[in-house]
This record gives sequence, structure tokens and C-alpha cells, in this order.
Amino acid sequence: MPDHDDQKARDAKRDLDRLREEGGLLNAPKMKPKSKTVKGHFMAEDVDQSDRIEVWGSRIGRILSLIAVFILIIWLVNFLQRN
Repeated sequence: MPDHDDQKARDAKRDLDRLREEGGLLNAPKMKPKSKTVKGHFMAEDVDQSDRIEVWGSRIGRILSLIAVFILIIWLVNFLQRN
């Protein structure tokens, strides 16, 4: 039984080393973010820069969503303080 456990441990270590070498899930193109910073996200660096409407639409949408999150947080705090 100990030999079986040792073999499982070696297999698991080998699999983890392989994943580390390959970069794991973050190596997949769909999982890699194009904008590396928060500023880059809100400045829409990850969209097609040749399409000005898409760039400005993304910027406006992302900024409006940030404002909405702040409003919801303020509302939630006020709501919870009343009770």
C-alpha cells in the first residue's frame, strides 16, 4: 500500500511540474488579459484601437459600471446602518 501512495505522490508532483512549465491555465490566450493594469482596463487598451466607437463605448461603459458599483456600495452601507 505505501508503494501505491508513493507512486501517486510522484505522479501528482510530475503533473504539477508539467503544469508549472506550461504556464497552467494562464498560458491559454483566452485567459490572458490584454490590459495589464486597472488604468489599462478603464482606458480600453484591450479592444480594437482602430475602431474609435468601440474604444469610447468600452471606456464609457466601464466607467459607468464603476460609478454604479460605488452607488450600490453607498446605498448598501446606508441601508444596513438603518437596521
